[in-house]
Amino acid sequence: MTIRKGSRMSNIIACRFSVYQDKEEAFELLPQIGIRCLEVRVPETLDFKPIVKKAGAHDMRVTSVANALRLDAENRERFRKIILSACEAGIPKIFASIKGNDEMSHQKALSCIRDLAQTAHRNGATICMETHPPFGTNGDVAVETIQAVESEGLRYNFDTANIYYYNQGCDALVELKKCVDWVASVHLKETDGGYESPNFPVLGEGIVDFPAVFRILGERGFEGPYTLELEGALTAGKSLEKRHEAVTGCMAYLRGIGVAD
Repeated sequence: MTIRKGSRMSNIIACRFSVYQDKEEAFELLPQIGIRCLEVRVPETLDFKPIVKKAGAHDMRVTSVANALRLDAENRERFRKIILSACEAGIPKIFASIKGNDEMSHQKALSCIRDLAQTAHRNGATICMETHPPFGTNGDVAVETIQAVESEGLRYNFDTANIYYYNQGCDALVELKKCVDWVASVHLKETDGGYESPNFPVLGEGIVDFPAVFRILGERGFEGPYTLELEGALTAGKSLEKRHEAVTGCMAYLRGIGVAD
């Protein structure tokens, strides 16, 4: 287990509900392998209370919301409603893949992000910017964006596979060290390390140095959420049983390296 100052830390390991195709079987299956936290998609009603209640009935909790953020006016206002609804339901982190707008200047885009980040911060939440271009492509770009926005409501979601997918010749640990002080959530995803490679295997079957990732973050006192994001051929077209097998394999690996109970 990750150790800090001689005491044992308890990492928050979560799983994307969409890995189980948002099916309620996940509420039964995940606790059986030691996962009691979820990242959920935004419901059509924008009301998170029903799924939070269902999770609670199975001694689980929702630790983050997953959503894309386009910066046009309509989608910004929808995202603001998502922030407020998530806060009302007690969900502290809103993961966001932030997309640029060709008709909007970079400074205007930053201003729009700042406005939403301030809404999140005022309501006790954090927007966790995904490892996606153009605002979170890698450690340098993410820190530049966060520092320019100047709001505690915006932080980084470090994706252990996307850092290779979107960058040529990079090293995840080098990038993580650049931005570690700004990381508020992590997507645990394996990769073969290829640029734009869609190969995302079970954790431990690729090139990501997960023990070092947990060590670097643990030394900063970060405990999570570390959310399993399984996609690509690992889950596409697969049955719920096969999907659960993949998640089970990931958890076995995390236990094996001592970062999960």
